[in-house]
Amino acid sequence: MNYEERVLLEKNKKEQSLKSMYYNRYLLVRYVTAIFFFTNIYWLISLVISDSSLYFVPLTLIIILILSVAEQVKIYSSPTNNAIYTKFCFITLLFTNVILLLLTCFSASFAQLYPFLVNQNKSKILILVILITGILLSAFIIYRLNKIKHDEDKHYQRIKEYEKAIN
Repeated sequence: MNYEERVLLEKNKKEQSLKSMYYNRYLLVRYVTAIFFFTNIYWLISLVISDSSLYFVPLTLIIILILSVAEQVKIYSSPTNNAIYTKFCFITLLFTNVILLLLTCFSASFAQLYPFLVNQNKSKILILVILITGILLSAFIIYRLNKIKHDEDKHYQRIKEYEKAIN
């Protein structure tokens, strides 16, 4: 391998490293998206098996989550600090979890939303814990997305330091 090929190879490695670093700013967002995706898949399957007419709630959330996943995939090839669909997704999840939290407190709506669970306080507490966790995760991810949008996240500072070091 001659000198020019080595220089080109080194340049490509540095560019790839930068691309990965920008993509990894969203790593936690991707993990939380996966948690919500699989939680809603499980809920959808449970509602379909229970023959509930409210299966459209998790189905809608899954579709919105898929939009977020598509945006996350696109961010790798076209880095951005403004993940519009992902932010919309987590705002939707936040509001949905708040509404579900309120509906869970009433016996009639609890039985319709979670027909696969026994309508007891233990079941309600379990669902309330899951919904509160969802609210907290959504709020944290929205906060994180705002930090990324304004380049105030820790990853951005590391990226800038790396860019200085390689140039």
